[in-house]
Amino acid sequence: MVTEIKFCSPVGKWWFLSPYAEFPINIEVDGKFYTFQTVEHYYQAMKFYATDERFNTILNLKNPDDARLITKTPEYKINRRLDFDKNKFDIMEKGLRAKFTQNLKAAEMLKTTRNAVLVKSCKECYKCGFGIGSGQNRMGKILMQIREELLSS
Repeated sequence: MVTEIKFCSPVGKWWFLSPYAEFPINIEVDGKFYTFQTVEHYYQAMKFYATDERFNTILNLKNPDDARLITKTPEYKINRRLDFDKNKFDIMEKGLRAKFTQNLKAAEMLKTTRNAVLVKSCKECYKCGFGIGSGQNRMGKILMQIREELLSS
């Protein structure tokens, strides 16, 4: 029998699946490596070029929800990275892959989900297409692919 695991915020048994879970990732952006506290920090910062002060503001915020919320303000809605919307799912996948390949503890926890269907079920994610409301469950599918790769290696 296949189990379904629903996750959202970094709390409860499945906290580690959330992009808010605190597993730092080191990723090259615009020719330079940066360490992001969470995948959410990375995803939100990628709305801007690394030379933009807003990128560094997001990079240095303590709370991943603050990183998300700041991009909703008027000054963060203009002059964004031109290709962000086209590449946002690839950006999220790159961040999640970094999380589970650079953090052994996170990788081991992901493996414990075995063959469960992983479902990102946050109501806030409806519009961006990661949540169940969109019917696409893109984040869950990315996590299941990464899990499969980890289990087969």
